[in-house]
Amino acid sequence: MIRLTLFLTIFPLFLSAQNPKLYKYWVEFTDKNNTPYCTCRPAEFLSARALERRARAGIAIVDNDLPPTPDYLTALKYSVTQIHSVSRWLNAAAVISDSARAAALVKLPFVKSVRYLGPHLKFRNPTNRPEKKRTPLTLMPQVEGGGTYWGYAALQNNLLGVPVLHMAGHKGEGIYVAVMDGGFTNVDTLPFFDSLAYHNRLFSAHDFVEHDGAVYEAAQHGTSVLSVMGAYLPGYFVGTAPEATYFLLKTEDTGGEYPVEETNWIAGAEWADSAGVDIINASLGYTVFNDTSLSHKYKELDGRTAIGSRGAAIAATKGMIVCNSAGNEGDESWRFIGVPADAPGLIAVGAVQHNARRAAFSSVGPTPDGRIKPDLVAPGEEVVTAGNTGTQLGVSSGTSVAAPMLVGSIASLWSAFPEKTAAEILDAVFASADQAERPDNARGYGMPDMTAAWFQLAAYVNSRYIFAFNRTKGELRILLPDRKVPFDATFALRDILGNQLEITQPVLSRHEISTLLFQNLENVPPGHYSVVMTSGNEVLQIAVASW
Repeated sequence: MIRLTLFLTIFPLFLSAQNPKLYKYWVEFTDKNNTPYCTCRPAEFLSARALERRARAGIAIVDNDLPPTPDYLTALKYSVTQIHSVSRWLNAAAVISDSARAAALVKLPFVKSVRYLGPHLKFRNPTNRPEKKRTPLTLMPQVEGGGTYWGYAALQNNLLGVPVLHMAGHKGEGIYVAVMDGGFTNVDTLPFFDSLAYHNRLFSAHDFVEHDGAVYEAAQHGTSVLSVMGAYLPGYFVGTAPEATYFLLKTEDTGGEYPVEETNWIAGAEWADSAGVDIINASLGYTVFNDTSLSHKYKELDGRTAIGSRGAAIAATKGMIVCNSAGNEGDESWRFIGVPADAPGLIAVGAVQHNARRAAFSSVGPTPDGRIKPDLVAPGEEVVTAGNTGTQLGVSSGTSVAAPMLVGSIASLWSAFPEKTAAEILDAVFASADQAERPDNARGYGMPDMTAAWFQLAAYVNSRYIFAFNRTKGELRILLPDRKVPFDATFALRDILGNQLEITQPVLSRHEISTLLFQNLENVPPGHYSVVMTSGNEVLQIAVASW
């Protein structure tokens, strides 16, 4: 109460100002004293899905998860024009204020520091533009001269080993992806995203720039980014994770480049964490600002200095996979990655050409404290993306498309193992990368192969047929091309002497690559076995083993 009285004493001094010019500032608090929140009651600020994700990974709820003390925010509201965003991770708020009021903030006993973020830019877009009505396609477009299921995305998807996952039925289902960008123009009308919309896998989450409900505006950039992951027009253009669930977050202010956008990045990441998102894609980066006095210096890229990097480093500890474009300055004087790609734990994604060589524009490392960056690379030069209207396609280059190429492929991989943690998925992804044993600061650990990562996570043995045995789960999995599995097929598991084991019939998941699953085998002795598939007069024997 004393703090609030102190504040009200100085507030009237500013009432005489006539329409002062407004700016944005970053206000960090000294503590979270007297907070009504408690790490023992996390459901008050984290969703059930977020808590389940953390519990699965053994991640504790800690003090930086607690929202800032409400009394501090209430006091701020009396002093500034508006609170733009709030960060629980950094115990701070971005505010809109004139310079005089901002200067007075440092006198408040709970304020640790006040930092200038740039001018307050006027909104340019209409408030809450209503979502437009989708018009179903009457004729599905096709690749000229014929093509595969993935259409014009076949080459770029194949470079990451994605098609095999899709053929086995793993296309991102059940994985939540947050996409942070400057806008998603026409995503609410383009046919590429009809499947996502009709299956309730596409959500206009929040606009952290203008704080209205409109994200289908302002920039085509986010549309291109989303398309390489979520597009689904079979035979014409299919993204890396067409069955994932996407949350669209507008964090980039396309009207100018200022550090406030780093605070928007943090606000978006905290929203994603609270909502239970599994993977964040941010095709954004910050080095040079309109006000060059605010621009970052290379020595600041240590993951601990820039506001955005500090927030991103925390985001990477919450059980999510956080991917950010490395930057497109590799062939310019700056050369290095940007903020927040320098954050430890965050996956900075560089770009490669179709021959897997680093794209010349792709930013490089190391960080000033000697860490390898980028972390991984993905196709990012001449990548096919959605166009502006209808089923029009375009070609884009940049780490902005490399990042979502990787994110979508990871989403499809993770959908095959929803019980796995982010760390377990990333371990397999890094191990599958083409220079995992010899990382450098041009391509990081290299370009992953999601098929190899899938085999590793499932512990498949690649003999004539691919199978995996897990004694803990009591499961035997066999991969079979769909053409080899007749609809009337029956299955038996026999030991080396030909004796049939008395077990329940296996479960067959039929896709282009089908999965045959035997269960309740915890007590089967180690040794060689055979799976006998019978269809009419045809018999197929598949050699397997247990250990």
